[in-house]
Amino acid sequence: MPVTKRTDLIYVDQLQEAISGAFAGMLALYGTGAATISRTLPTINDAGQKFKGGDTIRVPYFDSIGEMDDPADGDALTPVKLTETSETSTVIHSGKAGEITNWAQMTAMFSDPYAEYGKQFAAIFQRRIDKGLIDKAATSTLIYDQSVLGSTFIDWDSMVNAVALWGDEGGMEDIVLMVVHSKVMADLYKLKDSTGRPFLVDMADGSFPRFRGIPVKMSDRIAPVAGVYSNIILKRGALAAWINGEPNVESDKDILADSFITAIHTYHVEHLYKRPPSGTKPGAVVYKTKAST
Repeated sequence: MPVTKRTDLIYVDQLQEAISGAFAGMLALYGTGAATISRTLPTINDAGQKFKGGDTIRVPYFDSIGEMDDPADGDALTPVKLTETSETSTVIHSGKAGEITNWAQMTAMFSDPYAEYGKQFAAIFQRRIDKGLIDKAATSTLIYDQSVLGSTFIDWDSMVNAVALWGDEGGMEDIVLMVVHSKVMADLYKLKDSTGRPFLVDMADGSFPRFRGIPVKMSDRIAPVAGVYSNIILKRGALAAWINGEPNVESDKDILADSFITAIHTYHVEHLYKRPPSGTKPGAVVYKTKAST
């Protein structure tokens, strides 16, 4: 197993500082606003014990106070109580460990190996958070299955039908991100209007391609099931992610190899609101299609 020699000893405090700095600017779901991220995940549960992977945590939020009242002339308003409800999600333990390979070589290649390692760890952790959010979004109860209808492939009309599941709580203008598999992305690129202009357009500024104005992210993290692809349509604030402030970096000596092992641990929770603050329905729609390729 590749190891770091004692002459290549890693200073844990410097690595902790580098990773904390890299985490400071981390965004969930590519900064689209589909998910909010908080670094306030508690480390201790209600029983006074430290959270561990697989534990259930309560996700509180306030219930809606309902629509405006229209009292008759002379009648008083009826006070309603602002109540708090909650949903639950599972705490996930993630990390990276091992004797960091070729530390001396990294030092030669980069001016600051700690910053490089911090950057790489922050990147893989953000991908882990995004995967958790996409997995949660895919559990939405709002499902439109185009794959069983006449035209089984993705198209604008069936997407309109999928978005209509939000009723008056959302429309095309409320979508901040659509996540599709690469096979479906290929179909989107083939869609054109009657004059031959593509519906999916790459942006000159390098941002996500837009399907008639809607940002589209390609991701194969949502695997097809029996040839059916789940495309995720997201409103702002549909999801949330909590992490425990910053990862914990630990190092210990391996007395057998006479080397030091470094391990990075962090705890996180991803959650799809069943009823986000802005409505009564989930902010994610699962729009199922097949793919032509």
